Amino acid sequence: MTVIFPITGYIFVGLFGLLIGSFLNVVVHRVPRRESIIRPASHCPHCGHVLRAWENIPVLSWLLLRGRCHDCGSPIAWRYPALELLTGLFSVVVAWQWAIHHAMSLRWSLLPALLFTWILLALTMIDLETQLLPDRITKPGMLIGLLINASALLWSGLALTTAWNALLGIVLGYGSLWLLATAYLKMTGKHGMGGGDLKLLGLVGAWLGWQAVFLTLFIAAVSGGLVAVALLLGGKGRDYAIPFGPYLALGGWLMLLWPHEIVQGYLHLLGG
Repeated sequence: MTVIFPITGYIFVGLFGLLIGSFLNVVVHRVPRRESIIRPASHCPHCGHVLRAWENIPVLSWLLLRGRCHDCGSPIAWRYPALELLTGLFSVVVAWQWAIHHAMSLRWSLLPALLFTWILLALTMIDLETQLLPDRITKPGMLIGLLINASALLWSGLALTTAWNALLGIVLGYGSLWLLATAYLKMTGKHGMGGGDLKLLGLVGAWLGWQAVFLTLFIAAVSGGLVAVALLLGGKGRDYAIPFGPYLALGGWLMLLWPHEIVQGYLHLLGG
């Protein structure tokens, strides 16, 4: 199918994604600390210097400041420009996929697809930094996904799946990981994953439906397992904690963009 999304559209989505990435940096820093994401204004966490407009330009400001606060000289973490760039890039990839597969003009479902992507990015960064998946994001995320898909009862433009599939997705996503976590605890006496992982898979189910839950978990297990093996070969101990949330987020995002291709690849892997 011919891509009908104009190049100016991709530029707009990319630039808007950079701005969203700047906001996600605020979310990643403040939500685990139980701080407001609205007030106070963006500031240096070391000296409290309130950022001027030119210091708040995604990526460019970090480069101009050479990665340091303008007032106190404290280093600005690499995560800030990285998350901004990733958000812009991932947003363009989502728009590109929607243009190819959804006969847009533009399809309204691009909006929830982008929102889902941004939520996964925020949760990934938070889990990598703190090994937490905050309820302040996962619980509203499940509800928002369910409501967006429930809107299909009135108008199908926004929905990524049906309301029934979304509801089953929450139950299956949360429940399947709960069973695995409980079984692991009984066999080893250790907690293999936190409650946040359960809610994140439930969130994926709420947005994409129950059909996406198993393969999301499969992708997470395979990718997480490969990283774990690499860490062991690199000298990390068996007790080294590896957050599972980023791998669940990866699986959910891939199932958003390439569900049919992944299903076909999985069936081929099974010899089907």
